[in-house]
Amino acid sequence: MKTFLFCSLVLVLATGCVGAGRSAGGAAALPASCGGGAATDGSSLASAPAADALVTFDSAWTIIRRTHWDTTSNGVTWQAVRDALRPRAAAARTRGELRLVLADMVSRLRQSHFSIIPQEVSDATMGRGDGAARQGASGSLGFDTRLVGSAMLVTSIDTGGPAWQAGVRTGWEVESVRGCPSAARLALLPESLEPRRRALFAWQGTTMALGGQAGDTITVGFRDAHATARPLTLTYGAERGTITKFGNLPPLAAALDWHRVQRDGRTIGVIRFNIWMPVLAAQFDAAVDSLRGADAIVLDVRGNPGGVGGMSMGFAGHFLDSAVAIGEMVQRGGTMRFMANPRRVDTRLRAVTPFRGPLALVVDPLSASTTEIFAGGLQGLGRASVFGTQSAGQALPSVPERLPNGDILYHAIANFIGANGKPVEGDGVTPNQLVSPDRRALLDGRDPALDAAITWVTRQAPRRPVP
Repeated sequence: MKTFLFCSLVLVLATGCVGAGRSAGGAAALPASCGGGAATDGSSLASAPAADALVTFDSAWTIIRRTHWDTTSNGVTWQAVRDALRPRAAAARTRGELRLVLADMVSRLRQSHFSIIPQEVSDATMGRGDGAARQGASGSLGFDTRLVGSAMLVTSIDTGGPAWQAGVRTGWEVESVRGCPSAARLALLPESLEPRRRALFAWQGTTMALGGQAGDTITVGFRDAHATARPLTLTYGAERGTITKFGNLPPLAAALDWHRVQRDGRTIGVIRFNIWMPVLAAQFDAAVDSLRGADAIVLDVRGNPGGVGGMSMGFAGHFLDSAVAIGEMVQRGGTMRFMANPRRVDTRLRAVTPFRGPLALVVDPLSASTTEIFAGGLQGLGRASVFGTQSAGQALPSVPERLPNGDILYHAIANFIGANGKPVEGDGVTPNQLVSPDRRALLDGRDPALDAAITWVTRQAPRRPVP
C-alpha cells in the first residue's frame, strides 16, 4: 500500500527549482545582484537529446492520464495538451528547457500537488550527487515572515534564535536580503494572482532568499517599529526540531512545542507543530497527555504545509470519541474514508478518553493539505472552531514517481471531500472567525488570531468551582 502525501511544501520546493511562475514565462526576472543572474530553470545542465526528452515527456503525460481520478482531467483535453507541448519537448536541448515544458504541462490542470522535482534536488537529499544540500546542515535565523499588505513582516520569532538576540522583533519589515530589496521579489508576482497564492509565493521567495547553513552569515535589512532602517548581519543557528526524511522529499525539520496559558481562571493548552511527519506523532501524543487536565486546547497549525495524510486520523482521535469520518479520499477506482481513531490509552498505557474540552485551530494561507483535511474535518463535524485566515485550498492526495530523465513527477491521484461534503481543494478551510495579521498588534507583541482562539475556548470552558 502506498503512503499518500498531502504536502504542498513539495510544490514550493519544486516551483523554486524548475523556475515556474512569472520568471519561467519569460516576463520578469530578478537582476543578477539579487540572485537572478544564475539560471533557475536548470538550463546550464547537460544537454538532453530529443529522444530522451520525448521519452520523459511521454512518460509524465501517460502517468497523469492513467492515475488522475477525474477522467476529464479537470475539464482539460489531455490529448490536446500532449499535441501542443510534445513538439516543444522534442525541441528541448537542455534538461532545464524540458523541465519548463513539463511544468507548463502540469500547470494546465490548474490543481495543486502537480510538480517536477529536479533530479539534482532529489539525489542530493537521498545521499547521491554533489548538490549544495550536502555541504552542511541547514541553518535557521529564528524567525518567520508573512505578506501583510505589500510588505514582508516578521510574524513569529524564536526568543532563543539569532534574530531575537540581534534585536529583531515581530512586526519588523524585511526590506532586503543580501542587498536585494524585497520589493523587487514581490514585483515578480503577477497582479492576477489570487491572494492566498500571492501570500504563498511571497513567503516562498523570501524564505528561499533567507536560506543558509548553520554557522554562515547573512545581511538582512529590516525596518523597525519606528520606521528606522536596521541592517543586520546574522549568523545562522541550528535548525530547531528533528531533521526527518520521507521518500523523495528533501530533509525537513519537524518541530512541535506546547505550553499553557492562564486566562480568566482557566488553563488553556496551546500546541503548535509545523509539519505532518511520523517523527512528531509520539510528541503530539505526549503533549495531549500533558494537557488532559486543561480546560481547553488550541492547535496552532499556521504555516503547516501538510505531510503524511494518514496521520490526520490518529490525531483526530485525540478529540473525537467515536470512529467518524473526517473526510473521504476519492480515487478513480474507489473511495477511502478517513476515520478518526479514538484514543483509549495514553502514552503510559493507562485508560483514557479523548479530550472533551473546547477545541480551536488557527490557520492561515500557508496551512495546506493534511492540515486542511484535519482542520476542516473537525470543523465540519462541529468538534472545533477555526480562527485566522482562509487556508491554502491545496489538499490532493499525491505520490512521487521518478521519470526516465531522473526527475521526480509529483502528482495527485485523488480528490479529498471534507466532512462537510465539499472538496477541500480550492476553497480550503474558511475560519469561523476571520482574523488577519495586523502590524500594530505584531509590533506590540500580540498575536490577534491566537488571542481570538484562546478567548473563544475560554468562554466555552465552564469555570471550575472554587474549592
